[in-house]
Amino acid sequence: MEEATLRRPCCRHRSSYDYTPILAKLIEACYRIRVTELKELADFLGISVSYAHHLIKRLKKDLFFKIWAFPSYDKIGLHALRCFLQVESVTQRQILSDSLSRHDFVSYTAQYYGSAGKGVYCEFLVPDGKGTEFTHFLESLRSDGVVSNYAVRPVLVLENVVMGFEWYDFSTNAWIFNWPALLRDVISKIDSCEDVSSHEFEPSAPSPKFDLYDLYILHHLEQDVFTPITSLAIKMGTSPQNLSHHYRNHVRKNGLIRTTRPYWCPFLLEESSPYILEIEFEGTRALRAFLASLNGKPIAYSCTYYEQAIRPSIMLAGALPYDELFNLTDLLDLLMEHGVLKNYDYYIVDVYGAKAKSLPYRCYDEALGWRFDLEPCLREILKATKKAQEGGTKFIARLASAADSEIESV
Repeated sequence: MEEATLRRPCCRHRSSYDYTPILAKLIEACYRIRVTELKELADFLGISVSYAHHLIKRLKKDLFFKIWAFPSYDKIGLHALRCFLQVESVTQRQILSDSLSRHDFVSYTAQYYGSAGKGVYCEFLVPDGKGTEFTHFLESLRSDGVVSNYAVRPVLVLENVVMGFEWYDFSTNAWIFNWPALLRDVISKIDSCEDVSSHEFEPSAPSPKFDLYDLYILHHLEQDVFTPITSLAIKMGTSPQNLSHHYRNHVRKNGLIRTTRPYWCPFLLEESSPYILEIEFEGTRALRAFLASLNGKPIAYSCTYYEQAIRPSIMLAGALPYDELFNLTDLLDLLMEHGVLKNYDYYIVDVYGAKAKSLPYRCYDEALGWRFDLEPCLREILKATKKAQEGGTKFIARLASAADSEIESV
Protein backbone atom coordinates (compact mmCIF):
# COMPACT_ATOMS: atom_id res chain seq x y z
CA MET A 1 0.00 0.00 0.00
CA GLU A 2 2.79 2.41 0.86
CA GLU A 3 4.66 1.73 -2.38
CA ALA A 4 1.51 2.08 -4.48
CA THR A 5 0.74 5.46 -2.93
CA LEU A 6 4.09 6.99 -3.81
CA ARG A 7 4.28 7.78 -7.50
CA ARG A 8 7.14 6.49 -9.70
CA PRO A 9 8.97 4.71 -6.86
CA CYS A 10 12.26 4.37 -8.75
CA CYS A 11 12.30 7.30 -11.18
CA ARG A 12 15.61 7.95 -12.96
CA HIS A 13 17.02 11.41 -13.74
CA ARG A 14 20.01 11.92 -15.98
CA SER A 15 22.76 13.73 -14.09
CA SER A 16 23.98 17.11 -15.31
CA TYR A 17 27.57 15.93 -14.75
CA ASP A 18 29.45 12.64 -14.89
CA TYR A 19 30.77 12.12 -11.37
CA THR A 20 33.58 9.81 -10.33
CA PRO A 21 33.62 8.06 -6.92
CA ILE A 22 36.41 10.32 -5.61
CA LEU A 23 34.55 13.49 -6.62
CA ALA A 24 31.43 12.11 -4.94
CA LYS A 25 33.36 11.40 -1.73
CA LEU A 26 34.80 14.92 -1.74
CA ILE A 27 31.43 16.60 -2.20
CA GLU A 28 29.84 14.50 0.52
CA ALA A 29 32.76 15.19 2.87
CA CYS A 30 32.20 18.94 2.49
CA TYR A 31 28.77 18.48 4.09
CA ARG A 32 30.01 16.15 6.84
CA ILE A 33 32.88 18.22 8.21
CA ARG A 34 33.48 21.91 8.75
CA VAL A 35 36.03 22.51 6.01
CA THR A 36 38.02 25.69 6.56
CA GLU A 37 41.33 24.54 5.08
CA LEU A 38 42.27 22.10 2.33
CA LYS A 39 44.35 20.02 4.74
CA GLU A 40 41.25 19.19 6.79
CA LEU A 41 39.50 17.93 3.68
CA ALA A 42 42.57 15.98 2.49
CA ASP A 43 43.05 14.32 5.89
CA PHE A 44 39.38 13.32 6.06
CA LEU A 45 39.55 11.71 2.61
CA GLY A 46 43.03 10.24 3.09
CA ILE A 47 44.50 12.02 0.07
CA SER A 48 47.26 14.57 -0.42
CA VAL A 49 46.61 18.29 -0.12
CA SER A 50 47.74 18.79 -3.71
CA TYR A 51 45.24 16.20 -4.95
CA ALA A 52 42.45 17.77 -2.89
CA HIS A 53 43.36 21.13 -4.43
CA HIS A 54 43.22 19.55 -7.90
CA LEU A 55 39.76 18.10 -7.28
CA ILE A 56 38.39 21.36 -5.86
CA LYS A 57 39.81 23.26 -8.82
CA ARG A 58 38.21 20.77 -11.22
CA LEU A 59 34.79 21.02 -9.58
CA LYS A 60 35.05 24.80 -9.47
CA LYS A 61 35.76 24.90 -13.20
CA ASP A 62 33.09 22.37 -14.18
CA LEU A 63 30.31 23.13 -11.68
CA PHE A 64 31.19 26.55 -10.18
CA PHE A 65 31.74 24.58 -6.98
CA LYS A 66 32.82 26.48 -3.88
CA ILE A 67 32.49 26.24 -0.12
CA TRP A 68 30.79 28.93 1.93
CA ALA A 69 31.40 29.82 5.56
CA PHE A 70 28.46 30.67 7.82
CA PRO A 71 29.38 33.00 10.71
CA SER A 72 28.43 32.32 14.32
CA TYR A 73 26.19 35.38 14.38
CA ASP A 74 25.49 35.19 18.10
CA LYS A 75 29.23 35.61 18.80
CA ILE A 76 29.40 38.86 16.85
CA GLY A 77 26.24 40.39 18.31
CA LEU A 78 23.74 39.49 15.60
CA HIS A 79 20.56 37.42 15.45
CA ALA A 80 19.56 35.60 12.26
CA LEU A 81 15.82 35.95 11.62
CA ARG A 82 14.06 34.35 8.68
CA CYS A 83 10.86 35.99 7.51
CA PHE A 84 7.98 35.09 5.25
CA LEU A 85 6.26 38.31 4.19
CA GLN A 86 2.89 37.57 2.57
CA VAL A 87 2.18 39.80 -0.42
CA GLU A 88 -0.37 38.97 -3.13
CA SER A 89 0.32 41.92 -5.45
CA VAL A 90 3.02 41.20 -8.05
CA THR A 91 4.07 44.86 -8.07
CA GLN A 92 4.33 45.10 -4.30
CA ARG A 93 6.29 41.86 -4.11
CA GLN A 94 8.83 43.30 -6.52
CA ILE A 95 9.03 46.62 -4.65
CA LEU A 96 9.51 44.85 -1.33
CA SER A 97 12.08 42.43 -2.72
CA ASP A 98 14.11 45.18 -4.41
CA SER A 99 14.12 47.50 -1.39
CA LEU A 100 15.00 44.79 1.12
CA SER A 101 17.79 43.41 -1.06
CA ARG A 102 19.54 46.79 -0.86
CA HIS A 103 19.52 46.91 2.94
CA ASP A 104 22.85 46.04 4.53
CA PHE A 105 21.34 43.74 7.18
CA VAL A 106 19.19 41.68 4.82
CA SER A 107 21.45 38.82 3.75
CA TYR A 108 19.00 37.09 1.38
CA THR A 109 15.78 37.91 -0.47
CA ALA A 110 13.67 35.84 -2.86
CA GLN A 111 10.05 35.73 -3.91
CA TYR A 112 8.09 32.58 -3.16
CA TYR A 113 4.76 30.87 -3.54
CA GLY A 114 3.46 27.94 -1.57
CA SER A 115 0.86 26.42 0.69
CA ALA A 116 0.77 29.58 2.82
CA GLY A 117 0.30 31.98 -0.10
CA LYS A 118 2.74 34.21 -1.99
CA GLY A 119 5.27 36.74 -0.86
CA VAL A 120 8.90 37.55 -0.15
CA TYR A 121 11.24 35.34 1.85
CA CYS A 122 14.13 37.20 3.49
CA GLU A 123 16.83 36.69 6.08
CA PHE A 124 17.55 39.56 8.47
CA LEU A 125 20.59 40.03 10.67
CA VAL A 126 19.36 42.00 13.68
CA PRO A 127 21.92 43.36 16.20
CA ASP A 128 21.52 42.79 19.94
CA GLY A 129 19.01 45.18 21.43
CA LYS A 130 17.37 46.06 18.09
CA GLY A 131 14.48 43.60 18.25
CA THR A 132 11.93 46.34 18.98
CA GLU A 133 12.98 48.32 15.91
CA PHE A 134 12.72 45.20 13.79
CA THR A 135 9.22 44.37 15.05
CA HIS A 136 8.15 47.99 14.46
CA PHE A 137 9.37 47.72 10.86
CA LEU A 138 7.30 44.60 10.18
CA GLU A 139 4.22 45.99 11.93
CA SER A 140 4.49 49.17 9.87
CA LEU A 141 4.56 47.14 6.66
CA ARG A 142 1.41 45.34 7.75
CA SER A 143 -0.48 48.39 9.04
CA ASP A 144 0.26 50.29 5.81
CA GLY A 145 -0.98 47.41 3.69
CA VAL A 146 2.33 46.49 2.10
CA VAL A 147 2.12 42.95 3.50
CA SER A 148 -1.03 41.10 4.53
CA ASN A 149 0.80 39.12 7.19
CA TYR A 150 4.25 37.92 8.20
CA ALA A 151 5.94 35.09 10.04
CA VAL A 152 9.32 35.33 11.78
CA ARG A 153 11.56 32.34 12.51
CA PRO A 154 14.43 33.16 14.92
CA VAL A 155 17.25 30.80 13.96
CA LEU A 156 18.62 28.76 16.86
CA VAL A 157 20.88 26.29 15.07
CA LEU A 158 21.81 25.88 11.42
CA GLU A 159 23.11 22.45 10.37
CA ASN A 160 24.01 20.71 7.14
CA VAL A 161 22.03 17.78 5.86
CA VAL A 162 24.62 15.51 4.25
CA MET A 163 23.96 15.62 0.53
CA GLY A 164 25.39 12.45 -0.98
CA PHE A 165 25.40 9.87 -3.73
CA GLU A 166 23.48 6.98 -2.17
CA TRP A 167 20.90 7.31 -4.98
CA TYR A 168 23.46 7.81 -7.78
CA ASP A 169 24.27 5.14 -10.35
CA PHE A 170 27.88 5.67 -11.48
CA SER A 171 27.52 3.18 -14.35
CA THR A 172 24.77 5.21 -16.05
CA ASN A 173 25.40 8.64 -14.49
CA ALA A 174 21.80 8.86 -13.35
CA TRP A 175 20.00 9.61 -10.09
CA ILE A 176 17.55 6.93 -9.04
CA PHE A 177 14.87 8.08 -6.61
CA ASN A 178 13.43 5.38 -4.37
CA TRP A 179 10.88 7.12 -2.17
CA PRO A 180 9.20 3.96 -0.79
CA ALA A 181 12.58 2.82 0.57
CA LEU A 182 13.03 6.22 2.22
CA LEU A 183 9.58 5.96 3.80
CA ARG A 184 10.41 2.56 5.27
CA ASP A 185 13.79 3.83 6.47
CA VAL A 186 12.28 6.75 8.40
CA ILE A 187 9.70 4.56 10.14
CA SER A 188 12.24 1.84 10.99
CA LYS A 189 14.66 4.33 12.58
CA ILE A 190 12.23 5.94 15.02
CA ASP A 191 12.48 3.31 17.76
CA SER A 192 16.30 3.36 17.68
CA CYS A 193 16.53 7.16 18.05
CA GLU A 194 16.91 8.61 21.53
CA ASP A 195 14.00 10.69 22.78
CA VAL A 196 16.12 13.70 23.66
CA SER A 197 16.53 17.17 22.24
CA SER A 198 17.25 16.92 18.52
CA HIS A 199 20.10 19.37 18.85
CA GLU A 200 22.44 20.43 21.61
CA PHE A 201 22.95 24.11 22.26
CA GLU A 202 26.22 25.44 23.49
CA PRO A 203 26.03 26.83 27.04
CA SER A 204 25.87 30.59 27.17
CA ALA A 205 29.28 32.18 27.52
CA PRO A 206 30.71 35.67 27.23
CA SER A 207 30.99 36.71 23.59
CA PRO A 208 34.60 36.71 22.37
CA LYS A 209 36.21 39.97 21.41
CA PHE A 210 36.18 40.74 17.71
CA ASP A 211 37.09 43.70 15.55
CA LEU A 212 36.76 45.01 12.02
CA TYR A 213 39.55 42.75 10.76
CA ASP A 214 37.68 39.66 11.98
CA LEU A 215 34.43 40.80 10.35
CA TYR A 216 36.27 41.58 7.13
CA ILE A 217 37.66 38.03 7.05
CA LEU A 218 34.23 36.52 7.74
CA HIS A 219 32.69 38.66 5.00
CA HIS A 220 35.01 37.13 2.39
CA LEU A 221 34.98 33.59 3.77
CA GLU A 222 31.21 33.65 3.30
CA GLN A 223 31.89 33.95 -0.43
CA ASP A 224 34.65 31.33 -0.54
CA VAL A 225 36.19 29.66 2.49
CA PHE A 226 39.48 29.14 0.61
CA THR A 227 39.96 32.86 -0.06
CA PRO A 228 43.71 33.56 0.45
CA ILE A 229 44.29 35.68 3.55
CA THR A 230 47.29 37.35 1.88
CA SER A 231 45.15 38.75 -0.92
CA LEU A 232 42.65 40.07 1.64
CA ALA A 233 45.42 41.81 3.54
CA ILE A 234 46.32 43.87 0.49
CA LYS A 235 42.69 44.98 0.03
CA MET A 236 42.37 45.78 3.73
CA GLY A 237 45.58 47.79 3.78
CA THR A 238 47.32 45.71 6.43
CA SER A 239 50.08 43.13 6.54
CA PRO A 240 49.47 39.43 5.77
CA GLN A 241 50.97 38.62 9.18
CA ASN A 242 48.41 40.79 10.98
CA LEU A 243 45.43 39.38 9.10
CA SER A 244 46.71 35.80 9.51
CA HIS A 245 46.96 36.45 13.25
CA HIS A 246 43.31 37.55 13.31
CA TYR A 247 42.28 34.51 11.29
CA ARG A 248 44.08 32.00 13.52
CA ASN A 249 43.61 33.57 16.95
CA HIS A 250 40.21 35.22 16.55
CA VAL A 251 38.14 33.73 13.72
CA ARG A 252 39.19 30.09 14.18
CA LYS A 253 40.12 29.98 17.87
CA ASN A 254 36.96 31.77 18.98
CA GLY A 255 34.69 29.73 16.72
CA LEU A 256 33.42 32.67 14.66
CA ILE A 257 32.62 30.22 11.84
CA ARG A 258 29.49 28.26 12.71
CA THR A 259 29.73 25.81 9.80
CA THR A 260 30.69 25.56 6.14
CA ARG A 261 28.71 24.24 3.19
CA PRO A 262 29.51 23.60 -0.45
CA TYR A 263 27.62 25.33 -3.21
CA TRP A 264 26.50 22.37 -5.32
CA CYS A 265 23.48 21.73 -7.54
CA PRO A 266 23.01 18.01 -8.36
CA PHE A 267 20.37 18.86 -10.99
CA LEU A 268 20.03 21.43 -13.77
CA LEU A 269 18.59 24.58 -12.24
CA GLU A 270 16.14 25.10 -15.10
CA GLU A 271 14.68 21.64 -14.41
CA SER A 272 14.55 22.00 -10.62
CA SER A 273 12.40 23.53 -7.92
CA PRO A 274 14.35 25.15 -5.05
CA TYR A 275 12.18 24.73 -1.98
CA ILE A 276 11.83 25.46 1.72
CA LEU A 277 9.81 23.12 3.93
CA GLU A 278 8.61 23.96 7.42
CA ILE A 279 7.97 20.63 9.13
CA GLU A 280 6.38 20.11 12.54
CA PHE A 281 7.06 16.67 14.06
CA GLU A 282 5.14 14.71 16.65
CA GLY A 283 8.32 14.19 18.69
CA THR A 284 12.09 14.45 18.64
CA ARG A 285 12.55 10.76 17.84
CA ALA A 286 10.57 11.23 14.64
CA LEU A 287 12.57 14.33 13.75
CA ARG A 288 15.90 12.59 14.25
CA ALA A 289 14.80 9.53 12.27
CA PHE A 290 13.71 11.74 9.38
CA LEU A 291 16.99 13.67 9.22
CA ALA A 292 19.09 10.52 9.59
CA SER A 293 17.25 8.96 6.64
CA LEU A 294 17.89 12.00 4.43
CA ASN A 295 21.67 11.77 4.88
CA GLY A 296 23.51 10.56 1.79
CA LYS A 297 20.70 11.46 -0.60
CA PRO A 298 20.34 14.46 -2.97
CA ILE A 299 17.19 15.79 -1.32
CA ALA A 300 18.11 18.62 1.08
CA TYR A 301 21.24 20.53 2.01
CA SER A 302 20.35 22.31 5.25
CA CYS A 303 18.25 21.99 8.37
CA THR A 304 17.43 24.99 10.55
CA TYR A 305 16.06 24.69 14.07
CA TYR A 306 14.02 27.66 15.22
CA GLU A 307 12.03 28.64 18.28
CA GLN A 308 8.83 26.63 18.49
CA ALA A 309 6.77 26.38 21.65
CA ILE A 310 4.64 23.27 21.04
CA ARG A 311 6.41 20.62 18.92
CA PRO A 312 9.93 20.16 17.53
CA SER A 313 10.10 21.87 14.14
CA ILE A 314 12.66 22.44 11.44
CA MET A 315 13.09 24.40 8.25
CA LEU A 316 14.44 22.16 5.48
CA ALA A 317 15.98 23.61 2.31
CA GLY A 318 16.92 21.93 -0.94
CA ALA A 319 16.23 21.67 -4.67
CA LEU A 320 14.67 18.79 -6.58
CA PRO A 321 13.44 18.06 -10.11
CA TYR A 322 9.85 19.21 -10.46
CA ASP A 323 8.25 15.77 -10.31
CA GLU A 324 10.43 14.66 -7.39
CA LEU A 325 9.29 17.60 -5.32
CA PHE A 326 5.75 16.25 -5.65
CA ASN A 327 7.02 12.86 -4.54
CA LEU A 328 8.64 14.47 -1.50
CA THR A 329 5.35 16.09 -0.47
CA ASP A 330 3.62 12.72 -1.02
CA LEU A 331 6.19 11.22 1.35
CA LEU A 332 5.42 13.87 3.96
CA ASP A 333 1.68 13.21 3.62
CA LEU A 334 2.30 9.51 4.29
CA LEU A 335 4.49 10.34 7.28
CA MET A 336 1.57 12.35 8.65
CA GLU A 337 -0.69 9.31 8.23
CA HIS A 338 1.89 7.21 10.14
CA GLY A 339 1.98 9.74 12.98
CA VAL A 340 5.59 10.77 12.32
CA LEU A 341 4.95 14.44 11.67
CA LYS A 342 2.11 16.76 12.57
CA ASN A 343 2.06 19.26 9.72
CA TYR A 344 4.15 20.98 7.07
CA ASP A 345 4.13 24.00 4.77
CA TYR A 346 6.06 24.29 1.53
CA TYR A 347 7.52 27.29 -0.29
CA ILE A 348 8.85 27.27 -3.86
CA VAL A 349 11.63 29.86 -4.10
CA ASP A 350 12.40 31.97 -7.17
CA VAL A 351 16.19 31.70 -7.20
CA TYR A 352 16.52 33.55 -10.52
CA GLY A 353 15.46 36.77 -8.83
CA ALA A 354 17.08 35.99 -5.48
CA LYS A 355 19.80 38.22 -4.09
CA ALA A 356 22.35 37.42 -1.39
CA LYS A 357 24.95 39.45 0.47
CA SER A 358 27.80 38.71 2.85
CA LEU A 359 28.25 40.07 6.36
CA PRO A 360 27.92 43.91 6.38
CA TYR A 361 31.28 44.50 8.08
CA ARG A 362 31.35 48.17 7.02
CA CYS A 363 28.34 48.79 9.27
CA TYR A 364 30.32 47.94 12.39
CA ASP A 365 31.97 50.60 14.53
CA GLU A 366 34.34 49.34 17.22
CA ALA A 367 33.24 52.13 19.55
CA LEU A 368 29.51 52.24 18.78
CA GLY A 369 28.77 48.69 17.63
CA TRP A 370 26.48 47.80 14.74
CA ARG A 371 24.85 50.73 12.91
CA PHE A 372 21.34 49.45 12.25
CA ASP A 373 18.49 51.59 10.90
CA LEU A 374 15.39 50.29 9.10
CA GLU A 375 13.59 53.64 8.82
CA PRO A 376 15.13 54.66 5.44
CA CYS A 377 14.19 51.26 4.03
CA LEU A 378 10.63 51.60 5.36
CA ARG A 379 10.24 55.08 3.84
CA GLU A 380 11.53 53.81 0.48
CA ILE A 381 9.08 50.91 0.45
CA LEU A 382 6.09 53.07 1.42
CA LYS A 383 6.98 55.73 -1.14
CA ALA A 384 7.40 53.21 -3.96
CA THR A 385 4.17 51.43 -2.98
CA LYS A 386 2.19 54.68 -2.97
CA LYS A 387 3.61 55.66 -6.36
CA ALA A 388 2.69 52.25 -7.80
CA GLN A 389 -0.84 52.50 -6.42
CA GLU A 390 -1.30 55.99 -7.90
CA GLY A 391 -0.01 54.73 -11.23
CA GLY A 392 -2.48 51.84 -11.11
CA THR A 393 -5.37 54.18 -10.32
CA LYS A 394 -4.46 56.46 -13.25
CA PHE A 395 -4.17 53.47 -15.57
CA ILE A 396 -7.64 52.23 -14.60
CA ALA A 397 -9.02 55.74 -15.06
CA ARG A 398 -7.52 55.90 -18.58
CA LEU A 399 -9.09 52.54 -19.44
CA ALA A 400 -12.48 53.73 -18.17
CA SER A 401 -12.18 56.97 -20.14
CA ALA A 402 -11.24 55.07 -23.30
CA ALA A 403 -14.23 52.76 -22.82
CA ASP A 404 -16.58 55.73 -22.35
CA SER A 405 -15.25 57.38 -25.51
CA GLU A 406 -15.80 54.16 -27.46
CA ILE A 407 -19.39 53.94 -26.25
CA GLU A 408 -20.08 57.56 -27.15
CA SER A 409 -18.70 57.07 -30.66
CA VAL A 410 -21.01 54.11 -31.18
